[in-house]
Amino acid sequence: MAKMRVDKIAKPTATGTDFGRTTFPRLGEQGMERSKVMEKRNNFSCAGKAIALVIGMSALAGASAAEAKTVRFTTQLPQHNFAAQNVQMFADCVSGKTDLEFQIYPSAQLYRDKEVPQAVSSGAIEMGMVTSARFAGTIPAMEIFDVPFATGMRGDLVKMIAPGEKVRVLLDDAVAATGSRVVWWIDYGRTVFISKKDHPIRLPADLKNLKVRVLGRTYGEFVEVNGGAPTLTSGSEQFLAYQRGTVNAGMTGVASVKSRKLYEVMDVTTFTEHAHIEFLSLINEKFWNGLTDNERATMTSCGQEAEKANRENVTKIEQEAIDFLKSKGGEIITLNEEELATWRASGKPVVESYLKHSGELGKKVYEAAQSYLK
Repeated sequence: MAKMRVDKIAKPTATGTDFGRTTFPRLGEQGMERSKVMEKRNNFSCAGKAIALVIGMSALAGASAAEAKTVRFTTQLPQHNFAAQNVQMFADCVSGKTDLEFQIYPSAQLYRDKEVPQAVSSGAIEMGMVTSARFAGTIPAMEIFDVPFATGMRGDLVKMIAPGEKVRVLLDDAVAATGSRVVWWIDYGRTVFISKKDHPIRLPADLKNLKVRVLGRTYGEFVEVNGGAPTLTSGSEQFLAYQRGTVNAGMTGVASVKSRKLYEVMDVTTFTEHAHIEFLSLINEKFWNGLTDNERATMTSCGQEAEKANRENVTKIEQEAIDFLKSKGGEIITLNEEELATWRASGKPVVESYLKHSGELGKKVYEAAQSYLK
């Protein structure tokens, strides 16, 4: 079974490659622990020592031949979160069918979400999961999932990003050009607003003058056009941001309100249906090319199994989170058609902005997405 690392660790300190403000270590050679042949002084004859040496060398050679490749996987989510468990499912599937061994680092122990794309593409780590929003700087078209109402309801989204569909192919190919490969996608559900009962969010006007946690640039634009002040905050840093008053409200996935215990500091959850959160599970391209044909095929099939299981369970997981929040005294706000129409109208400037800054690829992705909404 793949190992889930939960201890507190420091980032690797090996000589790194500089990528802007973040330095990522180069991969060192990995290997298994070698058993040492301990010589007991004065207890062996010369012949006995020779035999022991031969046995020890044979054992060392055998260990080297059977040495397994280690795959380190970084996530920003707690290990009990359903998306982190999906990663565990994938790792168990692969390690059960190959000699690959996984070490999974949850809760941003190695890298925060904004660092993951470069960490994987540079080879600082073999695999990692990250929200699509974190590609804003390199692949602006990836922000399609953050553009208000651009991907419709969840059923529409599932169809447009199924393996082989145009939206999926365009975005997977764009990621491949960065030095990483998408193995599978993880559906994290609908984006919700969370706020406090003394200032609940129900309509766009409620965002005015609020400091709002966002998880990407386009989310921030949506807040800005409605009079709020967006603050880009990593998922792992949300709780403290709300607790300390750094932000007054925020956007996140409903499952995170439960798994990250955000209900302890924010007690209103609003379903605006304006965006969806998708995680991409990445692998370094050079590492991928160094795998055997069987290992690559196994990773592909296990990724497909993990993605299918995730898609089938998200609705149930969201409902369980909603029921849990209600049991904790939280307020759940669902909007009527008139209120949703107000939100849609408020988001139109963000659609125009996306088409302007995402280039030709963004236009192709947007048009492909819209074809599923007709």
